[in-house]
Amino acid sequence: MDYDAIVVGTGFGATVAVSRLAERGKRILVLERGTWWTTPETLGDPPDPPPPDLPSWAAQNGHPVQYWPRPDHLDGLLDLFASIRHEGNREGLYVYSMFDEVNVLSANGVGGGSLIYSTATMQPEAAVLEQIGLDLGDSEFAAAREWTEANRGLLNKIVTKIPLPASRNPDDLGDESFLYLDRSRALRDAAAAVRAKRGLGEDEARWAPLELAIGEYHESGAGNEESRAAHTFCERQGRCMLGCLVQATHSLDRTLFRGYLVDPRKGVTLWPLAEVRHVRAVESGYEVSFLDYRSDGAEKTVTAPQVFLGAGTLGTNEILLRSREQGLPLSDQLGQRFSNNGNFAGFCVGTARPVQPTRGPMNTSHVDFHIDGRQLIIEDCAIPAMGAGVAGVVVRLLDDWGKRELFKGLMRMAWTAKSVPDLSPFLPLIPDPTDPRDDRTEMEMVADVFFFNGMGQDEANGRFSLVDDELDLKWETPVGRQPVFGQIEGLLRDFSEAMASSEPGAGYVPMPLWHGLEEGKLSVTHPLGGCRIAANSAEGVVDAHGRVYDGAQPAGATDVHPGLFVVDASVIPGAVVAHPTLTITAQALKTMAGALA
Repeated sequence: MDYDAIVVGTGFGATVAVSRLAERGKRILVLERGTWWTTPETLGDPPDPPPPDLPSWAAQNGHPVQYWPRPDHLDGLLDLFASIRHEGNREGLYVYSMFDEVNVLSANGVGGGSLIYSTATMQPEAAVLEQIGLDLGDSEFAAAREWTEANRGLLNKIVTKIPLPASRNPDDLGDESFLYLDRSRALRDAAAAVRAKRGLGEDEARWAPLELAIGEYHESGAGNEESRAAHTFCERQGRCMLGCLVQATHSLDRTLFRGYLVDPRKGVTLWPLAEVRHVRAVESGYEVSFLDYRSDGAEKTVTAPQVFLGAGTLGTNEILLRSREQGLPLSDQLGQRFSNNGNFAGFCVGTARPVQPTRGPMNTSHVDFHIDGRQLIIEDCAIPAMGAGVAGVVVRLLDDWGKRELFKGLMRMAWTAKSVPDLSPFLPLIPDPTDPRDDRTEMEMVADVFFFNGMGQDEANGRFSLVDDELDLKWETPVGRQPVFGQIEGLLRDFSEAMASSEPGAGYVPMPLWHGLEEGKLSVTHPLGGCRIAANSAEGVVDAHGRVYDGAQPAGATDVHPGLFVVDASVIPGAVVAHPTLTITAQALKTMAGALA
Protein backbone atom coordinates (compact mmCIF):
# COMPACT_ATOMS: atom_id res chain seq x y z
CA MET A 1 0.00 0.00 0.00
CA ASP A 2 1.23 3.50 -0.85
CA TYR A 3 -0.08 5.12 2.36
CA ASP A 4 -1.66 4.09 5.65
CA ALA A 5 -4.72 6.21 4.88
CA ILE A 6 -6.11 8.37 2.09
CA VAL A 7 -8.36 11.32 2.92
CA VAL A 8 -10.42 12.77 0.08
CA GLY A 9 -11.18 16.47 0.60
CA THR A 10 -10.07 19.11 3.10
CA GLY A 11 -13.36 20.33 4.59
CA PHE A 12 -14.73 19.91 8.09
CA GLY A 13 -14.97 16.13 8.29
CA ALA A 14 -11.82 15.55 6.24
CA THR A 15 -9.74 17.80 8.49
CA VAL A 16 -11.03 15.97 11.56
CA ALA A 17 -9.90 12.73 9.90
CA VAL A 18 -6.43 14.13 9.15
CA SER A 19 -6.01 15.34 12.73
CA ARG A 20 -6.95 12.01 14.29
CA LEU A 21 -4.90 9.94 11.84
CA ALA A 22 -1.86 12.16 12.38
CA GLU A 23 -2.17 11.73 16.14
CA ARG A 24 -1.74 7.98 15.55
CA GLY A 25 1.37 8.49 13.44
CA LYS A 26 -0.22 7.35 10.18
CA ARG A 27 1.23 8.13 6.74
CA ILE A 28 -1.59 10.13 5.20
CA LEU A 29 -2.27 11.32 1.67
CA VAL A 30 -4.84 14.09 1.30
CA LEU A 31 -6.37 14.48 -2.16
CA GLU A 32 -7.90 17.91 -2.78
CA ARG A 33 -9.72 18.87 -5.98
CA GLY A 34 -8.86 22.56 -5.58
CA THR A 35 -5.82 24.49 -4.50
CA TRP A 36 -4.76 27.13 -1.99
CA TRP A 37 -6.58 30.44 -1.50
CA THR A 38 -5.33 33.14 0.82
CA THR A 39 -5.43 36.87 1.44
CA PRO A 40 -3.50 39.17 -0.90
CA GLU A 41 -2.92 41.57 2.00
CA THR A 42 -0.35 41.59 4.78
CA LEU A 43 -0.82 42.76 8.34
CA GLY A 44 0.52 46.20 9.14
CA ASP A 45 1.95 44.90 12.41
CA PRO A 46 2.52 41.15 11.98
CA PRO A 47 3.25 38.93 14.98
CA ASP A 48 6.86 38.25 15.92
CA PRO A 49 7.85 35.59 15.08
CA PRO A 50 5.50 35.47 12.08
CA PRO A 51 3.53 32.35 11.23
CA PRO A 52 4.83 30.08 8.44
CA ASP A 53 4.53 31.73 5.04
CA LEU A 54 2.07 29.84 2.84
CA PRO A 55 3.10 31.24 -0.58
CA SER A 56 6.76 30.40 0.03
CA TRP A 57 5.99 26.88 1.25
CA ALA A 58 3.58 26.30 -1.64
CA ALA A 59 6.15 27.44 -4.21
CA GLN A 60 8.74 25.06 -2.76
CA ASN A 61 6.26 22.19 -2.96
CA GLY A 62 4.79 22.94 -6.38
CA HIS A 63 1.37 23.97 -5.08
CA PRO A 64 -0.50 26.78 -6.88
CA VAL A 65 -1.74 29.65 -4.72
CA GLN A 66 -4.54 32.06 -5.57
CA TYR A 67 -5.82 35.12 -3.76
CA TRP A 68 -9.24 36.18 -2.52
CA PRO A 69 -11.37 38.48 -4.67
CA ARG A 70 -10.33 41.84 -3.24
CA PRO A 71 -12.08 45.01 -4.53
CA ASP A 72 -15.03 45.86 -2.28
CA HIS A 73 -16.91 47.61 -5.09
CA LEU A 74 -18.54 46.71 -8.39
CA ASP A 75 -15.23 45.97 -10.13
CA GLY A 76 -14.70 43.21 -7.58
CA LEU A 77 -17.23 41.16 -9.54
CA LEU A 78 -14.47 40.65 -12.11
CA ASP A 79 -12.39 38.95 -9.44
CA LEU A 80 -15.43 36.97 -8.35
CA PHE A 81 -16.19 35.77 -11.89
CA ALA A 82 -12.54 34.76 -12.27
CA SER A 83 -12.86 32.66 -9.11
CA ILE A 84 -15.71 30.45 -10.35
CA ARG A 85 -14.76 26.88 -11.17
CA HIS A 86 -15.61 25.50 -14.61
CA GLU A 87 -13.95 23.29 -17.23
CA GLY A 88 -11.68 26.12 -18.30
CA ASN A 89 -10.82 27.09 -14.71
CA ARG A 90 -10.18 23.97 -12.62
CA GLU A 91 -8.59 26.09 -9.90
CA GLY A 92 -11.70 28.26 -9.32
CA LEU A 93 -12.90 28.57 -5.73
CA TYR A 94 -16.68 28.75 -6.15
CA VAL A 95 -18.58 25.74 -7.49
CA TYR A 96 -22.04 26.85 -8.56
CA SER A 97 -23.96 23.68 -9.40
CA MET A 98 -27.16 24.46 -11.28
CA PHE A 99 -29.84 21.76 -11.19
CA ASP A 100 -33.44 21.94 -12.39
CA GLU A 101 -34.94 23.03 -9.06
CA VAL A 102 -32.03 24.21 -6.93
CA ASN A 103 -28.65 25.87 -7.32
CA VAL A 104 -26.00 24.68 -4.85
CA LEU A 105 -22.97 26.74 -3.82
CA SER A 106 -19.93 24.80 -2.63
CA ALA A 107 -16.18 25.33 -2.45
CA ASN A 108 -13.15 24.08 -4.37
CA GLY A 109 -9.98 24.71 -2.40
CA VAL A 110 -7.82 23.62 0.50
CA GLY A 111 -10.10 24.14 3.49
CA GLY A 112 -13.29 23.13 1.68
CA GLY A 113 -16.48 24.86 2.75
CA SER A 114 -14.70 26.77 5.54
CA LEU A 115 -13.31 29.06 2.82
CA ILE A 116 -16.72 30.45 1.85
CA TYR A 117 -19.15 29.87 4.73
CA SER A 118 -20.58 32.31 7.24
CA THR A 119 -18.59 30.80 10.19
CA ALA A 120 -21.81 30.29 12.23
CA THR A 121 -21.45 27.37 14.64
CA MET A 122 -24.60 25.86 16.17
CA GLN A 123 -25.69 22.74 18.03
CA PRO A 124 -28.99 21.42 16.62
CA GLU A 125 -32.00 20.78 18.81
CA ALA A 126 -32.11 17.26 20.24
CA ALA A 127 -35.67 16.78 18.97
CA VAL A 128 -34.59 17.57 15.40
CA LEU A 129 -31.76 15.02 15.55
CA GLU A 130 -34.13 12.42 16.98
CA GLN A 131 -36.58 12.98 14.13
CA ILE A 132 -33.93 12.26 11.49
CA GLY A 133 -32.31 9.41 13.43
CA LEU A 134 -28.91 10.98 14.06
CA ASP A 135 -27.48 9.64 17.32
CA LEU A 136 -25.43 12.59 18.57
CA GLY A 137 -25.84 14.01 22.06
CA ASP A 138 -24.40 16.70 24.29
CA SER A 139 -21.14 14.81 24.89
CA GLU A 140 -20.47 14.47 21.15
CA PHE A 141 -21.17 18.15 20.57
CA ALA A 142 -18.97 19.11 23.53
CA ALA A 143 -16.17 17.10 21.91
CA ALA A 144 -16.81 18.85 18.59
CA ARG A 145 -16.64 22.25 20.23
CA GLU A 146 -13.43 21.28 22.03
CA TRP A 147 -11.86 20.10 18.76
CA THR A 148 -12.98 23.28 16.97
CA GLU A 149 -11.50 25.66 19.53
CA ALA A 150 -8.30 23.62 19.93
CA ASN A 151 -7.63 23.18 16.21
CA ARG A 152 -9.13 26.33 14.72
CA GLY A 153 -9.80 29.05 17.30
CA LEU A 154 -12.26 30.37 19.85
CA LEU A 155 -15.90 30.91 18.99
CA ASN A 156 -17.17 34.47 19.43
CA LYS A 157 -20.43 36.42 19.40
CA ILE A 158 -19.96 39.39 17.06
CA VAL A 159 -23.10 41.53 16.95
CA THR A 160 -21.59 44.93 17.73
CA LYS A 161 -19.74 47.60 15.79
CA ILE A 162 -16.74 47.32 18.09
CA PRO A 163 -15.28 44.54 20.25
CA LEU A 164 -17.06 44.62 23.59
CA PRO A 165 -15.32 44.94 26.95
CA ALA A 166 -15.78 42.02 29.33
CA SER A 167 -18.28 44.05 31.36
CA ARG A 168 -20.81 44.00 28.48
CA ASN A 169 -23.08 41.10 27.53
CA PRO A 170 -23.73 40.86 23.76
CA ASP A 171 -27.04 39.13 24.43
CA ASP A 172 -28.41 42.25 26.14
CA LEU A 173 -26.75 45.66 25.98
CA GLY A 174 -29.58 47.44 27.74
CA ASP A 175 -29.58 51.19 27.03
CA GLU A 176 -26.35 50.83 25.02
CA SER A 177 -28.05 49.05 22.12
CA PHE A 178 -26.57 51.68 19.80
CA LEU A 179 -23.42 49.51 19.95
CA TYR A 180 -25.17 46.76 18.01
CA LEU A 181 -24.63 46.42 14.30
CA ASP A 182 -27.70 48.00 12.75
CA ARG A 183 -28.95 44.79 11.13
CA SER A 184 -28.46 42.79 14.34
CA ARG A 185 -30.56 45.33 16.24
CA ALA A 186 -33.16 45.42 13.45
CA LEU A 187 -33.65 41.64 13.65
CA ARG A 188 -33.92 41.81 17.44
CA ASP A 189 -36.54 44.54 17.38
CA ALA A 190 -38.54 42.93 14.58
CA ALA A 191 -38.57 39.61 16.47
CA ALA A 192 -40.49 41.28 19.29
CA ALA A 193 -43.06 42.61 16.81
CA VAL A 194 -43.44 39.19 15.15
CA ARG A 195 -43.92 37.54 18.55
CA ALA A 196 -46.69 39.97 19.34
CA LYS A 197 -48.36 39.57 15.94
CA ARG A 198 -48.35 35.77 16.21
CA GLY A 199 -49.41 35.69 19.85
CA LEU A 200 -46.23 34.00 21.06
CA GLY A 201 -44.98 34.06 24.64
CA GLU A 202 -42.04 36.14 25.79
CA ASP A 203 -39.90 33.00 26.03
CA GLU A 204 -40.60 32.04 22.41
CA ALA A 205 -38.87 33.24 19.23
CA ARG A 206 -36.14 34.98 21.18
CA TRP A 207 -33.35 36.84 19.40
CA ALA A 208 -29.82 35.64 20.17
CA PRO A 209 -26.30 36.22 18.83
CA LEU A 210 -24.67 33.43 16.84
CA GLU A 211 -21.36 31.91 17.83
CA LEU A 212 -18.90 32.48 15.01
CA ALA A 213 -15.56 30.86 14.14
CA ILE A 214 -13.90 34.28 13.86
CA GLY A 215 -11.19 35.89 15.93
CA GLU A 216 -12.34 38.82 18.08
CA TYR A 217 -10.39 41.17 20.31
CA HIS A 218 -10.83 40.65 24.06
CA GLU A 219 -9.27 42.75 26.76
CA SER A 220 -8.24 39.71 28.84
CA GLY A 221 -8.33 35.93 29.04
CA ALA A 222 -8.00 33.33 26.28
CA GLY A 223 -9.53 35.68 23.72
CA ASN A 224 -6.86 38.26 24.41
CA GLU A 225 -4.13 35.64 24.11
CA GLU A 226 -5.52 34.53 20.75
CA SER A 227 -5.79 38.02 19.27
CA ARG A 228 -2.35 39.02 20.57
CA ALA A 229 -0.85 35.90 18.98
CA ALA A 230 -2.57 36.55 15.64
CA HIS A 231 -2.31 40.38 15.64
CA THR A 232 -5.73 40.49 13.98
CA PHE A 233 -9.44 40.24 14.71
CA CYS A 234 -12.75 40.78 12.94
CA GLU A 235 -12.95 44.17 11.21
CA ARG A 236 -16.66 43.82 10.27
CA GLN A 237 -15.98 43.88 6.52
CA GLY A 238 -19.07 41.83 5.59
CA ARG A 239 -17.22 39.46 3.28
CA CYS A 240 -16.56 36.20 5.15
CA MET A 241 -17.76 34.11 2.18
CA LEU A 242 -15.46 36.04 -0.17
CA GLY A 243 -12.34 35.50 1.93
CA CYS A 244 -11.30 37.39 5.05
CA LEU A 245 -8.67 39.91 4.01
CA VAL A 246 -7.49 40.41 7.61
CA GLN A 247 -7.21 36.63 8.25
CA ALA A 248 -9.62 36.68 11.17
CA THR A 249 -11.82 33.73 10.15
CA HIS A 250 -10.76 30.32 11.48
CA SER A 251 -10.67 28.57 8.11
CA LEU A 252 -9.40 25.00 7.82
CA ASP A 253 -6.65 25.76 5.32
CA ARG A 254 -4.68 27.32 8.14
CA THR A 255 -5.44 24.38 10.44
CA LEU A 256 -4.01 21.97 7.87
CA PHE A 257 -1.08 24.13 6.84
CA ARG A 258 0.20 25.25 10.23
CA GLY A 259 -0.85 22.17 12.17
CA TYR A 260 0.24 19.37 9.84
CA LEU A 261 1.78 20.25 6.49
CA VAL A 262 4.71 22.49 7.45
CA ASP A 263 6.11 19.78 9.72
CA PRO A 264 7.11 16.68 7.68
CA ARG A 265 7.23 14.65 10.88
CA LYS A 266 3.42 14.77 11.03
CA GLY A 267 3.31 12.38 8.08
CA VAL A 268 0.71 14.34 6.05
CA THR A 269 1.10 14.83 2.28
CA LEU A 270 -1.31 17.08 0.37
CA TRP A 271 -1.93 16.56 -3.35
CA PRO A 272 -3.83 19.58 -4.71
CA LEU A 273 -5.70 19.74 -8.03
CA ALA A 274 -6.48 16.04 -7.67
CA GLU A 275 -10.06 15.28 -8.71
CA VAL A 276 -11.04 11.85 -7.38
CA ARG A 277 -13.06 9.80 -9.83
CA HIS A 278 -13.76 6.51 -8.10
CA VAL A 279 -12.66 4.00 -5.47
CA ARG A 280 -12.31 0.26 -5.95
CA ALA A 281 -11.51 -2.57 -3.59
CA VAL A 282 -8.11 -4.26 -3.99
CA GLU A 283 -6.30 -6.82 -1.88
CA SER A 284 -5.80 -5.45 1.65
CA GLY A 285 -7.45 -2.11 0.94
CA TYR A 286 -8.56 0.32 -1.76
CA GLU A 287 -7.32 1.97 -4.92
CA VAL A 288 -8.33 5.58 -5.45
CA SER A 289 -8.29 6.86 -9.05
CA PHE A 290 -7.97 10.60 -9.64
CA LEU A 291 -7.23 13.13 -12.35
CA ASP A 292 -4.07 15.11 -11.63
CA TYR A 293 -4.56 18.62 -13.02
CA ARG A 294 -0.99 19.53 -12.17
CA SER A 295 -0.13 16.98 -14.89
CA ASP A 296 -2.68 18.02 -17.52
CA GLY A 297 -5.42 15.84 -16.08
CA ALA A 298 -3.51 12.56 -16.24
CA GLU A 299 -5.30 9.70 -14.45
CA LYS A 300 -3.35 8.31 -11.50
CA THR A 301 -3.98 5.82 -8.71
CA VAL A 302 -2.91 5.46 -5.09
CA THR A 303 -3.65 2.73 -2.55
CA ALA A 304 -4.22 2.48 1.18
CA PRO A 305 -5.93 0.10 3.63
CA GLN A 306 -8.19 2.94 4.82
CA VAL A 307 -10.00 5.60 2.76
CA PHE A 308 -11.98 8.49 4.29
CA LEU A 309 -14.32 10.30 1.91
CA GLY A 310 -14.77 13.95 2.88
CA ALA A 311 -15.37 15.58 -0.50
CA GLY A 312 -18.61 17.26 0.59
CA THR A 313 -22.17 16.18 -0.12
CA LEU A 314 -21.99 16.66 -3.88
CA GLY A 315 -18.44 15.36 -4.23
CA THR A 316 -18.82 12.21 -2.15
CA ASN A 317 -22.14 11.24 -3.75
CA GLU A 318 -20.59 11.64 -7.20
CA ILE A 319 -17.51 9.58 -6.26
CA LEU A 320 -19.54 6.73 -4.78
CA LEU A 321 -22.11 6.70 -7.60
CA ARG A 322 -19.25 6.41 -10.09
CA SER A 323 -17.52 3.80 -7.89
CA ARG A 324 -20.69 1.68 -7.96
CA GLU A 325 -20.73 1.91 -11.75
CA GLN A 326 -17.09 0.74 -11.68
CA GLY A 327 -18.00 -2.34 -9.64
CA LEU A 328 -17.88 -1.38 -5.95
CA PRO A 329 -21.04 -2.91 -4.42
CA LEU A 330 -22.97 -0.27 -2.49
CA SER A 331 -26.45 0.15 -1.03
CA ASP A 332 -29.35 0.90 -3.36
CA GLN A 333 -30.00 3.88 -1.09
CA LEU A 334 -26.94 5.69 -2.45
CA GLY A 335 -27.92 9.17 -3.67
CA GLN A 336 -31.30 9.11 -1.92
CA ARG A 337 -32.70 11.45 0.76
CA PHE A 338 -30.89 14.66 -0.14
CA SER A 339 -31.82 17.58 2.13
CA ASN A 340 -31.28 21.27 1.45
CA ASN A 341 -31.58 22.00 5.19
CA GLY A 342 -34.61 24.14 4.42
CA ASN A 343 -32.39 26.89 2.97
CA PHE A 344 -34.48 29.90 1.99
CA ALA A 345 -33.76 33.62 1.71
CA GLY A 346 -35.41 36.94 0.99
CA PHE A 347 -35.18 40.69 1.50
CA CYS A 348 -36.90 43.58 3.16
CA VAL A 349 -36.46 46.62 0.90
CA GLY A 350 -37.00 50.11 2.29
CA THR A 351 -36.39 49.54 6.00
CA ALA A 352 -37.59 52.33 8.27
CA ARG A 353 -34.08 52.68 9.69
CA PRO A 354 -30.73 51.93 8.01
CA VAL A 355 -29.57 48.34 8.47
CA GLN A 356 -26.15 48.66 6.73
CA PRO A 357 -25.78 45.05 5.50
CA THR A 358 -22.27 45.63 4.14
CA ARG A 359 -20.93 45.86 7.72
CA GLY A 360 -20.25 43.01 10.12
CA PRO A 361 -19.73 39.25 9.71
CA MET A 362 -21.93 37.36 7.22
CA ASN A 363 -24.44 36.22 9.87
CA THR A 364 -24.59 37.67 13.36
CA SER A 365 -27.84 36.62 15.06
CA HIS A 366 -30.88 34.37 14.80
CA VAL A 367 -34.48 33.90 15.92
CA ASP A 368 -35.92 30.37 16.34
CA PHE A 369 -39.55 29.37 15.77
CA HIS A 370 -41.56 26.17 16.10
CA ILE A 371 -44.51 25.97 13.71
CA ASP A 372 -46.63 22.85 13.11
CA GLY A 373 -43.96 20.62 14.61
CA ARG A 374 -41.13 22.12 12.56
CA GLN A 375 -38.21 24.19 13.77
CA LEU A 376 -37.46 27.27 11.65
CA ILE A 377 -34.57 29.71 12.02
CA ILE A 378 -34.43 33.28 10.69
CA GLU A 379 -31.09 35.12 10.55
CA ASP A 380 -29.65 38.38 9.33
CA CYS A 381 -27.12 38.18 6.51
CA ALA A 382 -24.53 40.54 5.06
CA ILE A 383 -24.48 41.80 1.49
CA PRO A 384 -20.80 42.07 0.50
CA ALA A 385 -19.96 45.50 -0.87
CA MET A 386 -18.77 44.16 -4.22
CA GLY A 387 -22.26 42.75 -4.82
CA ALA A 388 -24.17 45.66 -3.33
CA GLY A 389 -24.60 47.46 -6.65
CA VAL A 390 -26.22 44.44 -8.28
CA ALA A 391 -28.27 43.57 -5.19
CA GLY A 392 -29.46 47.15 -4.76
CA VAL A 393 -30.70 47.18 -8.34
CA VAL A 394 -32.27 43.74 -8.61
CA VAL A 395 -34.40 43.90 -5.46
CA ARG A 396 -36.05 47.08 -6.74
CA LEU A 397 -36.94 45.95 -10.26
CA LEU A 398 -38.45 42.47 -9.89
CA ASP A 399 -41.99 43.78 -10.35
CA ASP A 400 -41.11 45.78 -13.50
CA TRP A 401 -41.14 43.33 -16.43
CA GLY A 402 -39.21 45.56 -18.85
CA LYS A 403 -36.44 46.46 -16.45
CA ARG A 404 -36.30 42.90 -15.17
CA GLU A 405 -35.75 41.47 -18.66
CA LEU A 406 -33.14 44.14 -19.45
CA PHE A 407 -31.32 43.35 -16.23
CA LYS A 408 -31.37 39.60 -16.99
CA GLY A 409 -29.84 40.27 -20.40
CA LEU A 410 -27.10 42.49 -18.97
CA MET A 411 -26.23 39.91 -16.31
CA ARG A 412 -26.08 37.10 -18.88
CA MET A 413 -23.69 39.14 -21.00
CA ALA A 414 -21.55 39.99 -17.97
CA TRP A 415 -21.46 36.33 -16.90
CA THR A 416 -20.46 35.15 -20.38
CA ALA A 417 -17.84 37.85 -20.90
CA LYS A 418 -16.65 37.79 -17.26
CA SER A 419 -17.08 41.57 -17.23
CA VAL A 420 -18.63 44.13 -14.89
CA PRO A 421 -22.33 44.55 -15.71
CA ASP A 422 -23.40 47.98 -16.98
CA LEU A 423 -26.00 49.12 -14.45
CA SER A 424 -26.31 52.67 -15.78
CA PRO A 425 -29.87 52.12 -17.11
CA PHE A 426 -30.98 51.60 -13.50
CA LEU A 427 -28.96 54.28 -11.71
CA PRO A 428 -29.23 58.09 -11.57
CA LEU A 429 -26.54 59.58 -13.80
CA ILE A 430 -26.56 63.14 -12.43
CA PRO A 431 -25.67 63.63 -8.76
CA ASP A 432 -28.22 65.54 -6.72
CA PRO A 433 -26.48 67.09 -3.69
CA THR A 434 -29.83 68.23 -2.28
CA ASP A 435 -31.14 64.64 -1.90
CA PRO A 436 -29.72 62.67 1.07
CA ARG A 437 -30.99 59.48 -0.60
CA ASP A 438 -28.85 60.04 -3.70
CA ASP A 439 -26.84 56.81 -3.36
CA ARG A 440 -23.24 57.19 -4.42
CA THR A 441 -21.49 54.26 -2.70
CA GLU A 442 -22.12 50.54 -2.51
CA MET A 443 -22.91 50.84 1.18
CA GLU A 444 -25.53 53.50 0.54
CA MET A 445 -27.19 51.52 -2.26
CA VAL A 446 -28.26 48.78 0.17
CA ALA A 447 -28.38 50.72 3.45
CA ASP A 448 -32.14 50.10 3.67
CA VAL A 449 -32.08 46.48 2.39
CA PHE A 450 -32.26 43.70 4.98
CA PHE A 451 -31.13 40.27 3.76
CA PHE A 452 -32.73 37.29 5.54
CA ASN A 453 -31.42 33.74 5.73
CA GLY A 454 -33.87 31.01 6.68
CA MET A 455 -33.48 27.33 7.56
CA GLY A 456 -36.02 24.65 8.38
CA GLN A 457 -36.97 21.00 8.26
CA ASP A 458 -37.50 20.00 4.65
CA GLU A 459 -38.66 16.55 3.58
CA ALA A 460 -35.17 15.35 2.59
CA ASN A 461 -36.37 13.53 -0.52
CA GLY A 462 -34.04 14.72 -3.28
CA ARG A 463 -32.24 12.09 -5.35
CA PHE A 464 -28.73 12.20 -6.84
CA SER A 465 -27.83 10.25 -9.96
CA LEU A 466 -25.20 10.28 -12.69
CA VAL A 467 -26.35 11.39 -16.13
CA ASP A 468 -23.64 11.19 -18.80
CA ASP A 469 -21.12 10.95 -15.96
CA GLU A 470 -22.31 14.25 -14.45
CA LEU A 471 -24.10 14.60 -11.11
CA ASP A 472 -27.82 15.32 -11.34
CA LEU A 473 -30.33 16.12 -8.60
CA LYS A 474 -34.10 15.72 -8.87
CA TRP A 475 -37.31 15.44 -6.87
CA GLU A 476 -40.42 13.45 -7.73
CA THR A 477 -42.59 16.48 -6.88
CA PRO A 478 -41.35 20.09 -7.00
CA VAL A 479 -39.23 20.78 -3.93
CA GLY A 480 -40.44 24.37 -3.76
CA ARG A 481 -43.94 23.16 -2.89
CA GLN A 482 -42.84 21.65 0.40
CA PRO A 483 -44.67 23.37 3.30
CA VAL A 484 -41.48 24.47 5.06
CA PHE A 485 -40.69 27.10 2.42
CA GLY A 486 -44.13 28.66 2.65
CA GLN A 487 -43.75 28.77 6.43
CA ILE A 488 -40.36 30.48 6.22
CA GLU A 489 -41.63 32.94 3.60
CA GLY A 490 -44.57 33.76 5.86
CA LEU A 491 -42.14 34.63 8.65
CA LEU A 492 -40.06 36.78 6.30
CA ARG A 493 -43.17 38.71 5.33
CA ASP A 494 -43.94 39.31 9.01
CA PHE A 495 -40.39 40.42 9.75
CA SER A 496 -40.46 42.73 6.71
CA GLU A 497 -43.74 44.25 7.84
CA ALA A 498 -42.11 45.05 11.19
CA MET A 499 -38.99 46.54 9.58
CA ALA A 500 -40.34 48.41 6.55
CA SER A 501 -40.99 52.11 6.28
CA SER A 502 -44.31 53.52 5.08
CA GLU A 503 -42.79 54.49 1.70
CA PRO A 504 -44.43 53.03 -1.44
CA GLY A 505 -42.81 49.75 -2.46
CA ALA A 506 -41.23 49.11 0.94
CA GLY A 507 -41.58 45.57 2.27
CA TYR A 508 -40.80 41.95 1.50
CA VAL A 509 -39.03 41.03 -1.75
CA PRO A 510 -38.32 37.36 -2.60
CA MET A 511 -35.02 36.00 -3.84
CA PRO A 512 -34.87 36.61 -7.61
CA LEU A 513 -34.62 32.87 -8.38
CA TRP A 514 -37.66 32.18 -6.21
CA HIS A 515 -39.73 34.82 -7.98
CA GLY A 516 -38.77 37.27 -10.71
CA LEU A 517 -35.76 36.08 -12.66
CA GLU A 518 -36.94 32.47 -12.30
CA GLU A 519 -39.85 30.83 -10.46
CA GLY A 520 -39.68 28.48 -7.48
CA LYS A 521 -35.94 27.82 -7.61
CA LEU A 522 -34.01 27.50 -4.35
CA SER A 523 -30.47 28.58 -3.51
CA VAL A 524 -28.72 26.04 -1.27
CA THR A 525 -25.62 26.50 0.87
CA HIS A 526 -26.16 23.55 3.26
CA PRO A 527 -26.43 20.42 1.05
CA LEU A 528 -26.88 17.29 3.18
CA GLY A 529 -27.43 13.58 2.67
CA GLY A 530 -27.33 11.07 -0.14
CA CYS A 531 -25.05 8.74 1.87
CA ARG A 532 -27.30 8.75 4.90
CA ILE A 533 -26.65 7.03 8.19
CA ALA A 534 -29.08 4.19 8.89
CA ALA A 535 -29.35 0.94 10.83
CA ASN A 536 -28.81 -1.28 7.78
CA SER A 537 -28.15 -1.25 4.03
CA ALA A 538 -31.84 -1.32 3.11
CA GLU A 539 -32.31 2.07 4.78
CA GLY A 540 -29.03 3.88 4.24
CA VAL A 541 -25.48 3.92 2.89
CA VAL A 542 -23.33 4.03 6.05
CA ASP A 543 -23.74 2.92 9.64
CA ALA A 544 -23.67 5.14 12.73
CA HIS A 545 -19.85 5.20 12.59
CA GLY A 546 -19.60 6.22 8.94
CA ARG A 547 -18.64 2.73 7.71
CA VAL A 548 -19.88 2.10 4.16
CA TYR A 549 -22.32 -0.79 3.80
CA ASP A 550 -21.40 -3.66 1.49
CA GLY A 551 -24.05 -3.74 -1.23
CA ALA A 552 -23.07 -7.30 -2.22
CA GLN A 553 -24.86 -8.56 0.89
CA PRO A 554 -28.65 -9.00 1.07
CA ALA A 555 -30.68 -5.81 1.54
CA GLY A 556 -30.99 -5.09 5.24
CA ALA A 557 -27.58 -6.53 6.12
CA THR A 558 -25.13 -4.61 8.30
CA ASP A 559 -21.91 -5.86 6.69
CA VAL A 560 -19.52 -3.05 5.74
CA HIS A 561 -16.53 -2.54 3.47
CA PRO A 562 -13.65 -2.71 5.99
CA GLY A 563 -11.62 0.50 5.97
CA LEU A 564 -14.00 2.60 3.82
CA PHE A 565 -15.59 5.57 5.61
CA VAL A 566 -17.57 8.74 4.88
CA VAL A 567 -16.83 11.73 7.13
CA ASP A 568 -18.74 14.65 5.57
CA ALA A 569 -22.24 16.13 5.40
CA SER A 570 -23.46 13.49 2.95
CA VAL A 571 -24.07 11.08 5.88
CA ILE A 572 -26.49 13.41 7.67
CA PRO A 573 -29.92 11.81 7.19
CA GLY A 574 -32.02 14.97 7.06
CA ALA A 575 -32.22 18.66 7.90
CA VAL A 576 -30.51 19.69 11.14
CA VAL A 577 -31.93 23.24 10.66
CA ALA A 578 -28.89 24.74 12.39
CA HIS A 579 -25.73 25.56 10.44
CA PRO A 580 -24.35 22.02 10.00
CA THR A 581 -20.61 22.45 10.57
CA LEU A 582 -20.62 21.47 14.28
CA THR A 583 -22.78 18.44 13.44
CA ILE A 584 -20.36 17.39 10.68
CA THR A 585 -17.46 17.76 13.12
CA ALA A 586 -19.23 15.77 15.86
CA GLN A 587 -20.12 12.92 13.51
CA ALA A 588 -16.61 12.86 12.00
CA LEU A 589 -15.07 12.60 15.47
CA LYS A 590 -17.41 9.69 16.21
CA THR A 591 -16.41 8.01 12.95
CA MET A 592 -12.70 8.45 13.62
CA ALA A 593 -13.02 7.06 17.15
CA GLY A 594 -14.46 3.87 15.67
CA ALA A 595 -12.01 3.73 12.78
CA LEU A 596 -8.98 3.98 15.07
CA ALA A 597 -10.31 1.94 18.01
